[in-house]
Amino acid sequence: MNSTGGNGRPGRPARLSRERIAEAALQGDVATLTMRELATRLGVSHSSLYRWVPDRDGVLDLVSEVMVERVLPEDEPDAGTWLDWLTRLAWAMHDEFLAVPGYAAHVARPHRHHPESFGRLRGRAIAAFRAGGADAQQAEENWTVFGLGVVRWLAAAGNAPEEPPFGRYLDTLLRGLLHQDGDQRPYRQAEATASAAAPRSVGDEHLLALTRNLTSESAKARERACETICDWVRSFDRREVRTLASLLASAAVLEQDATCLESELNALGELSVTGFVEAEDIAALRRLPRESVRVADVEHLDYLIEEFF
Repeated sequence: MNSTGGNGRPGRPARLSRERIAEAALQGDVATLTMRELATRLGVSHSSLYRWVPDRDGVLDLVSEVMVERVLPEDEPDAGTWLDWLTRLAWAMHDEFLAVPGYAAHVARPHRHHPESFGRLRGRAIAAFRAGGADAQQAEENWTVFGLGVVRWLAAAGNAPEEPPFGRYLDTLLRGLLHQDGDQRPYRQAEATASAAAPRSVGDEHLLALTRNLTSESAKARERACETICDWVRSFDRREVRTLASLLASAAVLEQDATCLESELNALGELSVTGFVEAEDIAALRRLPRESVRVADVEHLDYLIEEFF
């Protein structure tokens, strides 16, 4: 005989709830979580769990609901608080996402994000950029840069504790969004914020960390360093750009990993648009045999050779 368990829904154990499922999921590495493991944590049968959530993605949706609720500031951003609001949001994401093993890496991977929870996060962040004076399109673009930047740092930090300090990275990221090129109008309060900020530069500590990772024996570390360069490209000064371009060109000539070579050429392409790169900085690329480059990546190499030589 089925028991209602006091909740009016025959067949669903009283001890299960969406909140309990999310809580149990948060007790381990969500990247490797299985439905069977989750059922064991909850002390219920595999089939009982499926009465509450359709599959593993459904569980991760519940987790995302909880995480977004935890990180969103309670107050609404306005013209005077929008920058502080975004800073608090980013630090809350840092603390909460890293507290759950595998969660930052899960969010960073391309997948179907929970439309309600991440929709709220996106909407509030866009509202913050709008409060700072951005138009609708600019606010949308800045949310993409901000959201991806924070999540990718968190995903990388979960596997590499030696990543540059989050506070410095966040400052550089927000500063890059405040000082934008082109016809985009500046944010209100940007002038005051800019006057307190240091000149454009990531600093020697971050530059040294990047050069170490670019020359690491780990292909993953080299690839991650290239991704960081692309993310930070608007934050480097001339000396930093030329240093990284020279190192990337030499690394590309010696690179044995095809994926890393693609990342190195892509990072060089990103650096080239700063206007700081000189032909002598990437002269080593002329020693890279075109036939050693994957067909899909030849365009990166051809662009650089044509642009500078």
